[in-house]
Amino acid sequence: MEESPEDRRRGNLHGALAMLGAIALFIVNDAMIKLASEGVPAAQTIGVRGVFATIWVVMAVTAAGLWHQAHHALDPRTMGRAVLDVGSTFTYLIALFHMPLALAVAIGQTAPLMILALGVVFLREVVPWQRWVAVVVGFAAVLLVARPGTDGFSAWVLLSLLGTLLSAVRDIYTRVVPARVPSLIITLATATAVTVTGVVLTAIQGWVAMSAQQWALLFGASVFLAGAYHLMIVAMRHGEVSFVGGFRYASLPAAALVGFVVWGDLPDLVAVAGMGVIVGAGLYLFRSGRQ
Repeated sequence: MEESPEDRRRGNLHGALAMLGAIALFIVNDAMIKLASEGVPAAQTIGVRGVFATIWVVMAVTAAGLWHQAHHALDPRTMGRAVLDVGSTFTYLIALFHMPLALAVAIGQTAPLMILALGVVFLREVVPWQRWVAVVVGFAAVLLVARPGTDGFSAWVLLSLLGTLLSAVRDIYTRVVPARVPSLIITLATATAVTVTGVVLTAIQGWVAMSAQQWALLFGASVFLAGAYHLMIVAMRHGEVSFVGGFRYASLPAAALVGFVVWGDLPDLVAVAGMGVIVGAGLYLFRSGRQ
């Protein structure tokens, strides 16, 4: 049955609230793992959080009664996506550990622009020229945020861009994973791959003792991350993507606020202007995509 206008409005409201909740949890998760990383190798930080996150996923798979489908996690296509997720997770978080939170989040918001370009290359999608203009403008705005050639620019900005590119490739590659594979099994494969990578690298580099506060921060980060993923699924299932997706850009002011409160980082006017252009380009893609 076709949804009534009232049902659509209610679904969009539900989806928007869930998306805002997911964004808040993602930002808190990023802030907590960034705090916990101080004085601790990146691989160890990611690995410890990964252990906690994997426990939550295992509990979810058990509650859903999906263990009889766990063999799908070993499907080469599922494993291929997990490898891409490992790359995007490590590159993004390592960059985040060395740069302001708001800057890392702003660069991450270029993912929809990258997905559009990758969709043309790999999925042979036809894109109107107006959307290409939005992509070019959005990437040009990254220069306002990162400003290569200035003291604020560093290799960590490039690493953050690489992490965003890998996440976009991962999202495109998700279409290769058979539809019969449950989302929770894909998440299980991803969480396990990230955790194993972190643990192996930690074993090679050596363990660094962590304080009780760092353990608590990583445990909390895993809880917030799990909650964020759940709310993101709720948002996508209840609201229209073209409407709900636009609320993801609330992460920019949220990240700027958290970055200022916790670390005293505050983007200047040029960076804020660049962030605004990235948001505008992304919102245009969401709206024009619906049409």
